[in-house]
Amino acid sequence: MNKARFIALPACLLIGLAASLDSPVIAASRALPEEQSVTVLFADVLALPARIDEPRLQMKDGRPVLSCAVANRSSEELLGLRLLLLVVEPSGKLRNRIAWNELAAVSSYSIKSFEFHPAIKGELSKTDRVFLAIDEVIGRETIWRVEAAEKALRAYARGLPSVDPVVRTFANKFDPRNDLLKFN
Repeated sequence: MNKARFIALPACLLIGLAASLDSPVIAASRALPEEQSVTVLFADVLALPARIDEPRLQMKDGRPVLSCAVANRSSEELLGLRLLLLVVEPSGKLRNRIAWNELAAVSSYSIKSFEFHPAIKGELSKTDRVFLAIDEVIGRETIWRVEAAEKALRAYARGLPSVDPVVRTFANKFDPRNDLLKFN
């Protein structure tokens, strides 16, 4: 009689465990990598007119997508950004560095949602940390460029956010100015 209880109790527990693993709640927690997103830490440079809010990196159709909002803190319309993304292993070793350009038309003093497409090679592990910075902002009349943006972002990734990079401004001589091209 005692042996029967000793065998019946583990058997019931095993059956209950197996049934709970097939539950929708447990199945949802084992989501595919396509649906998972990674939080991205943004290093803000206050001298730039653009800021990125709530960046999240996820896979869509097998491609990495950076979903975020871009805020324009200036009176000038923004046309595009040059972004810098670092993927750092838990040991602190740099795994990947990506720099790319994106069109990002944002009206003055406004915020707009975007999906950017960095060309990340390899897969991200759950323990990787991802850091993002703006390297350059292209406005209709001005270009803002961060000097040593990668150096400042690497310092931020090491926990030294006090490295404040210098921002240089240039006149945008390349993009058309609609208000200057009016003919009578």
